[in-house]
Amino acid sequence: ICKLSFKVIHSTTLLLPAWIATLKDLDLPVKKILHDCPTRWNLSFDLINFVVDYRAPIKDMTDKRKLGLITYALDDHEWQLLGQLRDILKDATLFFSHGAPSLAMVIPAIDYIDEMFAPSILSNNILNPAIKAAIKQARKTLNRYYKWTDASDLYCIAMGTCFVCI
Repeated sequence: ICKLSFKVIHSTTLLLPAWIATLKDLDLPVKKILHDCPTRWNLSFDLINFVVDYRAPIKDMTDKRKLGLITYALDDHEWQLLGQLRDILKDATLFFSHGAPSLAMVIPAIDYIDEMFAPSILSNNILNPAIKAAIKQARKTLNRYYKWTDASDLYCIAMGTCFVCI
């Protein structure tokens, strides 16, 4: 999807006009395909959300051999994975998008994400094994950060658990 979006965005004479025409044919709002950027933390979710919402025009674009995008076509299994990934990332993205983050919100945020990625979700037979493996890895990483918060002076100050003796 990232390669497809890059090609469409940067092909202003062939692919971008074809994208716009496809959107107009399907009576969809004309929007450029998002391009993933590593410096924006939530852009991966935004890209996946956009792609799932614009599945029909993306399928149309990748089905046209003359555009040379057939190698970027997704099969039904890959579309299903994208849908599951969007559902998993949606809650975390919305949680972190509300209000200004603060240091005092670290533990509640980690607890919330850990709850969202609880073993009960991993026992869900609907989720793809690749999604389950990614969730397990995310929980492992979160737990490592969780352990470091107790040793952090800044976190203790933010939570009001450290006392200064004069």
